[in-house]
Formats: sequence, C-alpha cells, structure tokens
Amino acid sequence: MKITLIAEGSAKKDRKALRWGISFLVGNVLFDTFGRADIFEENVCRYKIDLSQVRHVVISHEDWDHIAGLENLLRKRPKMKVFLCKKTGHVLKKIVRDNGGSLTLVDSPRRIAPGVFSLGQMRADTGRGILYEQALVVKSRNGFSVITGCAHPGIVRIIKRAIRCFGKNIYAVCGGFHMKDNSREENLGIIGELQRLGVKKVIPLHCTGAPAFRLFKRAFKNNCLQPNRGGTLKL
Repeated sequence: MKITLIAEGSAKKDRKALRWGISFLVGNVLFDTFGRADIFEENVCRYKIDLSQVRHVVISHEDWDHIAGLENLLRKRPKMKVFLCKKTGHVLKKIVRDNGGSLTLVDSPRRIAPGVFSLGQMRADTGRGILYEQALVVKSRNGFSVITGCAHPGIVRIIKRAIRCFGKNIYAVCGGFHMKDNSREENLGIIGELQRLGVKKVIPLHCTGAPAFRLFKRAFKNNCLQPNRGGTLKL
C-alpha cells in the first residue's frame, strides 16, 4: 500500500508559524489535513498528489492542526465520505455537513477501505479537556502497521488496542506520538514498551518531539525513519 506524507510540522518554529500538524495519503484514504489549508493545498500541488482518487477522509481528532484543509477540500469534492469520531464536537460535524460531505461517525473499530481500518474512537484526557481520537491500521506486505495523528490516548495504549483487535503484532508505527512534553524517563519507558510489544519499525513525526526522536533512533537504529514531505513510506 502506498503511503505518502503530504504535510508535517514538528519543530518549535513550525508551531509558531502555524506550520504544524500532519497529513497522509494512505492508498485512496486521506488521513488528516494539516494545520494550514494553504500549505496543505500547496504541498498537494508540489508533490503532484492526485486528490481526485481520494474516496474517504479520516480525521484523527478535531484539534486545529489536523483539520485545516478539510473545508476547502469538501467544497471542491462534495459528497466525499468523512469519518469522524462519534464524540467529535458539533462544530466540525457542521463543517462537514455544510460543505456537502457524507459524514460517518466512528465508535468501534471498523473497515474504511480495503486494507485500511479505523481503531475506533479512544478517549484521552489532555489536561485541557477530554478529546476523542482514532488511529488507522494498515495491512501491508509486512503485516499490520498503525498510523496516528497525535496519539493523545497514548501510543502504547493504541498499539495494545491494535494487537487485541487484529490478533497480530504491529510491524510499524508512524505519525505523531505526543511525547514532546515528556521526561526522558517517560520516553524511555514508552520506547521499551513498544519494543516489548514487538514493534519493528518506527516513524516518529509531528508532536513526538526531537528529544524523543533521538531516543527512538538510538533504540531502533536503522528502523527509525524520518521521511521527507512528499515521500512515500514503506511499511
């Protein structure tokens, strides 16, 4: 399955400039739409990504840095099926409906497209409120891999849920892991747990944070990757 990193922001300077967030094209499924619509659209053009082939949009959660490109996309491509967590707030649901999207609310794990699944909504207490987030599971030649937006519910918890749902170890995990504000000890514990769970490859992006990335690189060595925007991921 072809997985393309459309847009990603992870540095402090990116956040200050609102160049923050993440977006992937997973086969014909768009996962998140970055934190600035203009940059999302610019990257789609720059990397020659054909959004006319997109059949489904999955939004991991409703934070601003994952939804910015959605409204303009729906104006251009009305009737596109959009998958939101069931407990997403009314504002984002209204944006989808008002712009002609076909809204599907996700509660339990479900199939999105051939080889692409949602893990279902998971509750997270962020310290500034409760939110609900879904991650993708992708079946590829190496088995099952997980793609996350921010992993607010906890990346270890997400991987454990994926293992329970599919009855298989998870080969790779990719996306934002929300480890940027953790202590070194907390991050080492998370990395060790992912290794114990059998994860073979990691692609830490977005809100993972540079200190955590360095620890991942030390632990996973050549199996810790950092793809370029517009690049294709091999899972």
